[in-house]
Amino acid sequence: MTNGKRWMRMGLGLLVGALALGGVVGCSRAPGPAGVVAGVSISVSTVPVEYSTQAIPIEATGILSRQAEAELSFKSGGVVGEVLVRAGESVHKGQVLARLKLDEIDALVTQARANRDKATRDLVRARQLLTTQVYSLEQVQNVETQEEQAAAALRSAEFNARQAVIEAPSDGVILRRRAEPNQTLSAGTPVLDFATDSEGWLVRVGLSDRDILRVRVGDPAEWSIREPATGSRGVIAHIAEASDPLTRTTEVEIKVEEVPSGLRSGFLTHVTLHPQPVAPRPWIPASAIVEGQGDSAVVFLVEGMVARRVPVTAEGWYADRLLLRTALPSGSALVVAGAEFLRDGMSVRVENTVASIR
Repeated sequence: MTNGKRWMRMGLGLLVGALALGGVVGCSRAPGPAGVVAGVSISVSTVPVEYSTQAIPIEATGILSRQAEAELSFKSGGVVGEVLVRAGESVHKGQVLARLKLDEIDALVTQARANRDKATRDLVRARQLLTTQVYSLEQVQNVETQEEQAAAALRSAEFNARQAVIEAPSDGVILRRRAEPNQTLSAGTPVLDFATDSEGWLVRVGLSDRDILRVRVGDPAEWSIREPATGSRGVIAHIAEASDPLTRTTEVEIKVEEVPSGLRSGFLTHVTLHPQPVAPRPWIPASAIVEGQGDSAVVFLVEGMVARRVPVTAEGWYADRLLLRTALPSGSALVVAGAEFLRDGMSVRVENTVASIR
């Protein structure tokens, strides 16, 4: 046999084999999704759909501080004479903390006192002249006004002299020292940051417009500094009536029950706020989600022995559960295992039903 005939017979044999193989393949069933054969029941596990009024907690970052903190400053500008305390020192009520150099201030008091004394003498003389009709009543009244003005100027100068000394308003601690001797300050420039523990501690949190609408005074909160958690429980004590013009957040003050020893004002804290319960809506385990994008997701419910594909809209996550805006029949069977092999209308076998996801 020639080579040409031999190669022709081999080609025909390959062609017949290919056709036979194609016939076998053509007689098989079309594969289902993920390799599942169409028409075959899929084993799944389910849980009943449950409803919850639990609000999704708000996670935020706050700042720990004492409730009573103040910036101490001089009412009048001047040159700092001495600052008698440093940051971290404990002080008692009435203790002198700082003072200005009093040379200029004492001179102003002396000048005001001299003006008052002169005005007093002028008033005595004017009243004597009124009896002899040398001064009229109007002139005496003008002198009386001048004396009152001079007395008021003296009281103002004496008050400013007293404000040239900073005293501790109560027992407390110095948080920061901001000025040093011989430094020239304008009126109201902070010299010392002071705090007292007598009124307790706060955690201050800035919340967005969306979150601030979900909380109210009295809502519980939790806070911590680090892991393992160092902190305690608290409660919302105050909500600001206006948002910060720079951050566009609204400040919330959380009254802290107790503060572990060693913590300082200004520490950053992790805060969890628990809003009031909301209207009941479904909550489902994460394992029930087949696909999702943004706030849209897909789950499967079992009706009879048939799987039904149900699109849902999510409100948000809480722990390992998804809270839904979409209403689902309460108690209906929700697929939590095997859903990746399903398509709408496919028959299923329920192998295991969990009583609750709690």
